Amino acid sequence: MGVLEKVRHELARHRMIEPGQLVIVGVSGGPDSIALLHILSQLKDELGISLHVAHLNHMFRGDEAKGDASFVEQVSSSLGVPCTIEERNVPDYAREKGLSSQVAAREVRYDFFNRVLTKLGAERLALGHHADDQAESVLLNIFRGTGTNGLAGILPFRDKLYMRPLLTVRRAEIEQYCKDNGLSYRLDSSNFKKVYRRNKIRAELIPLLEKDYSPGLVPLLVRLAELARSDEEYLEAEASKAFKEVLVSKEKTHIAIHRQKLSLQPTSLARRVIRNCWGALVGEKNDLSFEQVENILNRLRGSGEEKVIELPRGIKAWLSYDTLHMGSHYQGDEKYRYEYQLPIPGELSIPDTGARIDCRLLQREELNFKPEQFPPNMAAIDYHKVKLPLIVRARQDGDIFVPFGFGRRVKLKKFLIDRKIPKHIRGRIPIVVEQTTGRIVWVAGFRTAEGIEISPESKKVILLNLENGNSSNM
Repeated sequence: MGVLEKVRHELARHRMIEPGQLVIVGVSGGPDSIALLHILSQLKDELGISLHVAHLNHMFRGDEAKGDASFVEQVSSSLGVPCTIEERNVPDYAREKGLSSQVAAREVRYDFFNRVLTKLGAERLALGHHADDQAESVLLNIFRGTGTNGLAGILPFRDKLYMRPLLTVRRAEIEQYCKDNGLSYRLDSSNFKKVYRRNKIRAELIPLLEKDYSPGLVPLLVRLAELARSDEEYLEAEASKAFKEVLVSKEKTHIAIHRQKLSLQPTSLARRVIRNCWGALVGEKNDLSFEQVENILNRLRGSGEEKVIELPRGIKAWLSYDTLHMGSHYQGDEKYRYEYQLPIPGELSIPDTGARIDCRLLQREELNFKPEQFPPNMAAIDYHKVKLPLIVRARQDGDIFVPFGFGRRVKLKKFLIDRKIPKHIRGRIPIVVEQTTGRIVWVAGFRTAEGIEISPESKKVILLNLENGNSSNM
């Protein structure tokens, strides 16, 4: 099968193009991008598409790079394809951002491509990566300690936007195609510098492996990438299902996962769920190492008090009794310091936490259901068994509480820990206290104190209702 036929086959196999679309072709001036432009120009009427060339001068190579830009403009003109050419000082950008030249070039280049796509309303970007590029990428990823995602290498069609129809074509085939069709091209001198790992793999490692170990190495690595890609797609689909099954809540800066449900998932899916959480928070799945994921999983299967794990980009993971949290703001770090007098009757809003306590003063006979039937966010208190005024404050170190039904004093911290109340919730719980004695009357949403309960002899009742708070039924 010739190069043109291989490209036609890849375009159809991955459904890369639809009739009527404008395709931007990224053209550097090298043999791969020149061949790609020529092939697409041959097929454009058959495919029902239009083309536009995009070329960026990265300003690394002075006059040589300017010559590339002029060459691309001439080739585009000869094929009757309009062209956008820009230049950007990537060396300056790399220094400003503290990036390697290769990473900086990639960022700037894709920003340029995306601006051209947006400006022209184009729906596809065609790039000239070929089989040898794929083999190099797979080897590079192996050396970095990759999983199946890295073994999948360069994707032939990504985000229904970026298409690479030459991925099954060898570099030698592309050069022969150019020769057969009288196509001249430019050679980037930086591709021969062995300071770059990819260049060393291309110039030294792959030839050595092909000569002494596997003559068909590149096609084998291309096939490995395709097999890994199929497995990756399946596993990602299963991980998405698992993510939905274990998800407790999802916000822009915080995700909560059901701890036990996640621990019961196969390890492969559990790892991916964690990476999916990471991706949802930062926009991509990079920067989270294998060791960091394993650290979360290992702690996940443990037990006990809340543990905080520092991750890149200011993200933290913390484990409460039932939940794995990931987010940019660890709520357990919050120290609430507030104190308000409780109006009886009336309504108290607590701006510090967003909670609100509604207080009503009733005659005993007006209470038309039993206190033991109350939900956790409600409490009934005998008016004559408490000393007014009552205040509402945040939990404090050393708080002592006599919970109803206990008959003894306990530390409030231990009371909450025994009920497996996560640390980040404990600090938000409003505490209703007698101002003059300091006695805790109600741990709002959880338990009233011993000795303040209503009885048949009660005459007046303070009825409290917590809204937008945290209670034991969360």
